[in-house]
Formats: sequence, structure tokens, C-alpha cells
Amino acid sequence: MIGIMVGREVRSAFVTSLPWILLTGGQIILAWIFLQVIERFSGLEAAGRTVTLTQELTLNVFGFAAILIMFAAPLLAMRLLSSEFQDGRFDLISAAPVRMVTVVLGKFIGLLILITPLCLLPLVNVLLLAYSAELDYEQLAAATLGLWLAAALFAAVGLYASSLTAQPGTAVFIALSMLLLLSIIGRAEQFTATTLSLFEWLTWNEHLFWCLIGTIRLSDLAYFGFFILFFLLLTQRRLTNRYLQ
Repeated sequence: MIGIMVGREVRSAFVTSLPWILLTGGQIILAWIFLQVIERFSGLEAAGRTVTLTQELTLNVFGFAAILIMFAAPLLAMRLLSSEFQDGRFDLISAAPVRMVTVVLGKFIGLLILITPLCLLPLVNVLLLAYSAELDYEQLAAATLGLWLAAALFAAVGLYASSLTAQPGTAVFIALSMLLLLSIIGRAEQFTATTLSLFEWLTWNEHLFWCLIGTIRLSDLAYFGFFILFFLLLTQRRLTNRYLQ
């Protein structure tokens, strides 16, 4: 049943223009950043290069891709629940003999499949240098995994925001607000006399950074896994409460 839900979401999304617009626009932006990094790195003397080409690319191209996906995920998520609430389509799903957890997982996996091509764009761009430059493929793999995990977190947050309202625009605003909060909450320690390691741990970009430099830590995997599960459970709870009232 989850496979049926996933196929339904993916097919219905790809007949619309939004995924194609996001994919095309993302590639244009990332290609421009990629060329800028190559031009800047090529202009440096060997002694002036403090990091490798691979690390320069992962920090810039993959890092900026994360920002793009952070804005793209709520746009793709809004049609999964908010739009269906608005036009009444979700009432048909809720009336079917399907567990709500199956609905949530089906929509989440479908959304993640839609976002995955955006996660692969940085890797595709960087691999254009495979035959002309020395690349660290282990670091590229770590950066791609970290970007995909961050995208999964964005998808889970976007899906939860979409479950809160029947207004798609409001759902996008709520999702972006939560993601922006998770982006800057680590800066709270700058306003205190002590180091608030909890706030730093709550910031998704701090965990992504370690992946971008080629280090996969258990704490980073635990962070993404915990918050993905947390927001999916919130979504399941919200939908259950909505149709039990």
C-alpha cells in the first residue's frame, strides 16, 4: 500500500511544472556557483590554496544546494496535504481502509523521491571534473549523503507544516519559519556568557558541515534520524486528530 501511495504522489507531481522548474532553476544556479569556484580556485597560486578543490566544491556547491532545497521542500510539500485539504481530496484517502501511518510514510517517501534529483545536482556538476582534476570521492560521497539527509529533514518539516492548514501558502510560510529557526538557533550562544551546546546541536547546518568536509559522525546521523522521525510522528498525530474530531 505504501508503494501505491508513493507512485501516486510521484506521478501526480511530475505532471505539474513545479518539480521541473525547481530542477532547472537549481541546476542553473549551481552551475554558476560551480564555475565561480573553479575560476577562483584556478586563479590561486599553489601556496595560497588552503583547502583542496574537492573541499572547496563541497562547501560551496553542496552548501548552497542545501539552501535551495530548504526552500524547495516546502513548495513541493504543500500540495501533498494542504492542497488536498483545500479541495477535499484527502477526505477520500482518510475514508479508505488505510492506516494513517501508511499515508504519512507514502507521502514522505514520495516527497523524498521528488527532492532526490536536487540532491544529486551538485555531485553531477562536480563529477564533470573527474578526468581533469584529482577529486576525493569519499568526501563527495559523504557530502552527498549529508545533503540527502538534510533534504529528508526538510521534507519531514514541510510535510508536518502541510498537515497544519488547508492554505498552501500558509503551510510554506510555517515550514520555512521552522527551518529558518533550526538554521539560526545555534547562534543563541553568541548572546550568552556560556556555551549552549544544546542549541548548537539543534542547528541542522552544523551537522551538515561535518558531512561536507568528509566526516560522517554518529551524532550527525542520530540528529537527522531523530528529527525526521519526530516530525513524521507529529504529522501522523496531527492527521489522526483531524479525522477523529
